[in-house]
Amino acid sequence: MKKFFTVLGGMGTLATESYVRILDKRTPIHRDQDYLDYIVVNHATVPDRTTWILDHSKPDYNPALIEDIKQQSLLKPAFFVLICNTAHYAFDRLQAATDIPILNMLEETVKAIKDIKPDAKKVGLLATRGTIESGLYDHYITAAGYEEIKPTAEIVDQTEDLIYHDIKEAGHSNGQKYHELVRKMIEEEGADIVILGCTELSYAEEMDPETEYPVADSQSIIVDRSLERGLALRK
Repeated sequence: MKKFFTVLGGMGTLATESYVRILDKRTPIHRDQDYLDYIVVNHATVPDRTTWILDHSKPDYNPALIEDIKQQSLLKPAFFVLICNTAHYAFDRLQAATDIPILNMLEETVKAIKDIKPDAKKVGLLATRGTIESGLYDHYITAAGYEEIKPTAEIVDQTEDLIYHDIKEAGHSNGQKYHELVRKMIEEEGADIVILGCTELSYAEEMDPETEYPVADSQSIIVDRSLERGLALRK
């Protein structure tokens, strides 16, 4: 197979399935051959990213991803897509493992805000504790000229309850919990738009779309960037 890309997934599996579903739905097709050529690496046993970020004595997720990147690089994909916001904590380390570009989900998400909510000044963030406490999104948000609104400790706890208990453990989303998180960030914390900075939250958005408040869905946005690049490979 030539002119394809590789999806580094499995973090978690439902979120990776969501990426693939959305990508295929958005691909303009009239026959089987119109779909994009890609490989999905569903590496479900990659250690938890947040656990290691908060405590470096825990299993490091990076060696597993670097192994995936090196293996896939032998096949020469045009680019990589990393389906996990929190895994971008060591983005430079991962990119250093290959000459093939890895799309930066965080960067692309913040860049898309100007199109989703042109008048936004305050950008809220919902994500894992690892992403929040490590300040993963901070540089991208402030460099773009926005004020960052981080979730309260209570909202972080509620976000992780949805991510870990409902989606990762039980295997399903909870629309009521998801919409309440977005509402709190907008109405109580004063954000103009909310970044969904975890692909499990993107899964929640796919299952129960937010229609009242504006969100910058990191996975939806990286799907669009993947689609643009994937279609360009055929020209």
